[in-house]
Order: sequence, then C-alpha cells, then structure tokens
Amino acid sequence: MNMKTKRILLFATILVFCFTVGEIAVRIMGEFDRDGNFYFNSKVILPLKIPVVSAQSKIQSFKSSSSSTFVIDSVLGWVPRPGSRSEDGLYSYNSQGMRSTPREYADTPEPGLFRIAVFGDSFAHCDNVPYESCFTALLEEQLNSAGIECEVLNFGVGGYGLDQAMLRYHEHGAKFSPQLVILGFQPENLKRNLNIVRLLYYPRSGIPFTKPRFIMIDGRLALVNVPVLPIDQIVPILHNFENWELHPYEYFYDSHYYESSIWQHSKLLALIADRLSPGAKEWYKKRILYKTNDEEQRLGWEIFAAFAEEVAANGANFLIVHLPAQQDLEVMRQLGNFPYQSFLDALDEKYDVIHTEQQLLQAVHRTSYADLYAGHFTPMGNSIIADALSEFITPRIGGYKGVTRDVSSQSDE
Repeated sequence: MNMKTKRILLFATILVFCFTVGEIAVRIMGEFDRDGNFYFNSKVILPLKIPVVSAQSKIQSFKSSSSSTFVIDSVLGWVPRPGSRSEDGLYSYNSQGMRSTPREYADTPEPGLFRIAVFGDSFAHCDNVPYESCFTALLEEQLNSAGIECEVLNFGVGGYGLDQAMLRYHEHGAKFSPQLVILGFQPENLKRNLNIVRLLYYPRSGIPFTKPRFIMIDGRLALVNVPVLPIDQIVPILHNFENWELHPYEYFYDSHYYESSIWQHSKLLALIADRLSPGAKEWYKKRILYKTNDEEQRLGWEIFAAFAEEVAANGANFLIVHLPAQQDLEVMRQLGNFPYQSFLDALDEKYDVIHTEQQLLQAVHRTSYADLYAGHFTPMGNSIIADALSEFITPRIGGYKGVTRDVSSQSDE
C-alpha cells in the first residue's frame, strides 16, 4: 500500500470518526417524540412525521379520563368541562363552563349590575395563576371598589383562536346578556384561525382535537369542519391526511415537510440541511412571522368585524384588550413596533383598543420579564392588565349601552 493510499484511508477514517461523533452528539443533545420527530434546542427538524402516535395516545388518555378539564364541543372543538377542577387545583370551572372560584351566574344581570364578559385564549383564561390573580377577578374587584357594582365572567379557553372566541360568545356568552364584551387579543391567535388540526400547527400541544375554521366565500365568512371531526375519526384522518376533503384548508400542512430521503436518517445531516433549507425556514415563518397581505390578516379582520357586529346587535359594547406575548413585547422594546403593528393600527382606527404595552414595558424596566411572564402573565402581569382595563372602563361606565341608571349614577358619584 503506497503512501497516497494510506493518506486517503487515514483521511476517510478520520472523516467517518468525526461524522460518527457528530451524529452521536446531535442525537444526545436532541430528543425524539413518540412519532419519531426529532427536536434540537426545542426546534423540530425537518422532515416531519404526522403526529399519529401522539394523537392516538392523547386521545386515548382523554377518553379514559373522567376528570379532564376539556370536553369535545361540536361547534367550538373543545370547551372546559362544566364543574371540573384541574388535577393541580389551579383551575376551577362552574357548572356553566366558565373559569371561576367556582361561582354561578344568573342568566341575566340583576338591575343595577354591570356585567362584563371576557373571551379569548389562555391569556384571557389566565393560565398559570390562581383565579384570584387573574385579571378578570382583579378587574371585578377594582370596579366594585370604585363603586361600580359589577360581575366579570371569564370565557377564556386555552388554545383558542379568534374564531373560537367569537363562536364561544355566540354559543355560550350572549345568553348571559353582558353589557360589555372584552376580547383578549393575543396576536398569535391570527395564525390559529388558519388551523384545523391542532397537532399539525403545534405538534407538542396537549390538545389533540380539531377546531372550526372560517374561510372566505364571495367576500363573506363561511365555516368548515362544523360539526368538528369526531374524536374517533382524528387518527384515521391523520393516517391519510391528503385524502381528507378539508385538508386544503389546513394552512400548516404541506406535504413537502413530510418527504424524507435516506440520508436524512442521519440527524446530523438533517440538522445541517434544516439550517440551510428554504423549506425549513418556511415552516417556521408560517408560525412566527406576521404577514400583511395574505389570508392571515384578512381573515382576522373579518372575524373581528363579525364579532363586533354581533355584540352590537345584542345591544352590548365591544372592547379589545391587547395581550402581547413576551417575545412580541421584546421586539417592540428593541424596534419600537410590534411585528403585527399594521394590524394593530387598523384595529385602533375602528375599535376601542386597550393598549397595555407601555405599562408592561415600564414594569420590565423596573424589574424583569420573569416578573411579568411565566409563559403567560404572572400575577404582576395580570395586575397590569386589570389596571389598564379599570382605568379605561371606570370613567366611561355611564356611556355604555345597556347600563342602567343606577350604575351610571354610581359612576358619577
């Protein structure tokens, strides 16, 4: 064997050794989920696998439990189980399916009582804090202390899009005759409007169900997947997703994400390709970037309009409270604008929007993000939201439609 051949063999041996070490290191540093999807630094690496096993496991767990805090709803997808309490005791729901102490509410408010109903996702639901620290409970306390006899009903549900929040008002909230309806605008909800199968949007979600989806037909909103897919049909649909008639409406599904080559069995090569591939970047862009000229904002705008119109038709008042996530607030702090600023500005022109960002930023400067956010708002963060709402509502209470003279006179005193 000549020297040149020896050098080639040595080089090849070193290359194989380095590749093997790199492959082992990547696999140790990463993790696989039940479906074989590989995560590195909490980021899923393409190609993907449709979460059939995960869905099956979560659905089976749901079906075998008699104490889950969610139940299937044919219109909304899922709702809190009436009268339930989470295993950790943090969340309680009354017999009407609202988050409360628990506390029951009459179908209509008593004369002189100002009733507020809040809708939205987990930020409106006040995930991660006990109910007494939720901004809805704090708002009720502050308004009552100001001499405004009121109730604040919390219809927030984790995982909801704006579409589900609107439908929850239509299906469950309107019958309680609130004089003021508050929608918690957590901007990532704009993306949830484009989703049907929760696990295809957020593979690590604990919610394995499907949701309703609005589409535009001849300039008007129309619903698909209502009634929602029965729970026993979800796994079979995922097995043959492209044969499902509604699969074109799942914005977060693209067959290219699931196409695999032999070389991608190497997670080192898959990781390198993921960092360089435009397709991988597009998968994340759909989830983290706010687009101004496509269905995302157009559909969101139409849902806001339909929500406000229904509230007004019921003789109530419509209010939006901006609930920015930590990452969005940090972008605003760094750049002076939110990633969805144009949409927020458009909302300002048509609706009453309570802006909480300046109060949140001031608190960040005094303390830290950790004092305001723990995934969702901490008790301090919730207190800031309640303060902003109270400051806006209190001086305007007498001008709200449907408010009795008794309440108006209390506010004026």
